Amino acid sequence: MRMDLNTLFDVAERARGRRGLSSEERRFVRDVVPVQLASFPQIALPKRIQHPGGFVVSGAPVGTFVRSALLIAGQKALGARYRGSRFYETVERDLGFRIMRSHFHHGYPKGTHCCVQCTLAVYPVLEHEAIRYFDCAELAETVRRIIKRRQWRFSRPVNPKILSWALQQASS
Repeated sequence: MRMDLNTLFDVAERARGRRGLSSEERRFVRDVVPVQLASFPQIALPKRIQHPGGFVVSGAPVGTFVRSALLIAGQKALGARYRGSRFYETVERDLGFRIMRSHFHHGYPKGTHCCVQCTLAVYPVLEHEAIRYFDCAELAETVRRIIKRRQWRFSRPVNPKILSWALQQASS
């Protein structure tokens, strides 16, 4: 079975906008995704995706966008702590460790990830406080400040579509 990433991203976008999910979307997140991605984090992902935000993501950031979508959709469908879902807790731990490694092993600013695209993919997860191991609100504020001040890897021009998508208001 091949994971339907378009559906995952669509559900995550609705969840991110604080809109309710349909029972079919909840079932997809609760029952279908964990089965289709059972080998997570060793999953085969496409090399390139067309994101519903209107931009293309390729290479390693594809995985970060998928992880972020999983956490946002999982949180909305299952609750703030993923109702003890081993699958979503694994995704949460995996992404959390990747973010921590960026800071502790590579010296990147707290809350950022390996590159601009991955940092922008992670920002909505922080904004939604979807990683229990972090003070997500503080990290989201730090990332927003780095972007606004054009610091770190944001000192160069950033794809405006990805930036707009990442910084959209959670209440939209």
